Amino acid sequence: MKRKRSHNEPAGVPFHAGIPMPLLIVWASLLLNAGAGADTVVSFAPEPVGSGARALGQSAFIAIADDATAASWNPAGLINLEKPEASIVGIWRTISNDLSPAEGSVLRDGTDWSVSEINFFSYARPIGVGNTDVVLSANYHQVYDLGLEYETAHGTVESKGAISAYSLAGGWAVPSLPEVTIGVAFNWYAEGLCDGHVREVTTPGRQSTVRETLDSIEGHNFTIGLLWDAYERDEKLLTFGLVYHTPFTVEVDGKRVTTYHNRDDEPLGGGGGIRVGPVDIDFPASLALGANYRFCNDFSAALDLQWTDWSDHDYTGAGKDETPDRDALAVRLGCEYLWFSQVPGEHVWALRGGLFYEPRPAWDGIVPVYGLSCGIGWTRKERFSWDFAYQYRWGEDDFTRPGSGSLDYGIEEHWFISSIVWYH
Repeated sequence: MKRKRSHNEPAGVPFHAGIPMPLLIVWASLLLNAGAGADTVVSFAPEPVGSGARALGQSAFIAIADDATAASWNPAGLINLEKPEASIVGIWRTISNDLSPAEGSVLRDGTDWSVSEINFFSYARPIGVGNTDVVLSANYHQVYDLGLEYETAHGTVESKGAISAYSLAGGWAVPSLPEVTIGVAFNWYAEGLCDGHVREVTTPGRQSTVRETLDSIEGHNFTIGLLWDAYERDEKLLTFGLVYHTPFTVEVDGKRVTTYHNRDDEPLGGGGGIRVGPVDIDFPASLALGANYRFCNDFSAALDLQWTDWSDHDYTGAGKDETPDRDALAVRLGCEYLWFSQVPGEHVWALRGGLFYEPRPAWDGIVPVYGLSCGIGWTRKERFSWDFAYQYRWGEDDFTRPGSGSLDYGIEEHWFISSIVWYH
């Protein structure tokens, strides 16, 4: 028996991060000895990126997960898909990164930049296996964005690229417990789809440019999920979701090429390339719990709690070892309101909104990041869905680093996400 859907319409469009939400990480930049041999290794938190406008607009999605992005949020939710569907998601973001370091620090200041990319695409299909309903999906989703720009004593550092995941996922109903579904996704990590590299850093200064390209990234893990319809009466429905992301290690290799310049900044030639790495990054385990309550056929509200074991995070091979000194708990709250057409099945409109607190690791601490979200969706004749979402994120914190003094760090972001789903 298939689990009852949260709404009387097809799933909206792919969701958020799959990071599923998304795990948050500290990434070690591999820029070493830029300019006059100064050690400029910098740790920063790459952007955790969601998978789809529906979940990003609502913020909380673990106990809903009723579209193809369930592969990253909660694969047990794939069982909600009643027909084959293909989906694609695009995202555009602007980021303001503010750094106010102590006097004498190698860092100088942050800057503003924007990025656009393919965020997610998938194909999912329900199948019958004996007396059990099963839904399988193949997915691509951007997990972390590595974009960053800042000033150093030696020039400007610019980073771009992404860490993405390819995954195979399945969700199935428990025959003896029709109110319970389970799901598993196998994820393997690679370079971003749109870039031929994972990240690239160029630092002009002291009449030279150092460019590093990360051309190999390997790693894999599992996402395990469960959904339980704990209470149902008339139009009311209470659902709980549980998700566990297993820890894993990613190995990264790259290459560094140095180009020299004259005083007019004209290139004079290169100094050859050397291999950089390998760098092993240990990603911590993450456990999330979600609840969704449908008050009536038109309105529902959801709450997510996600714990990440950042005190076990570690990386080696980048010249420095920095580990956040504590774990982090993210909290997301959202709601959705539906308008149904007078003609049954003709179309459905959805309005979504949410609030969230998603602490982000940076250097050896945790930056508190807050956010607001809103979104709108439209489903036409159970064949086509379009969703749009906007998120505003901000956060700041002070760090004290041995030998580097204090550092004021601030971040402000605007996210615009558009998703399309075809049902057939």
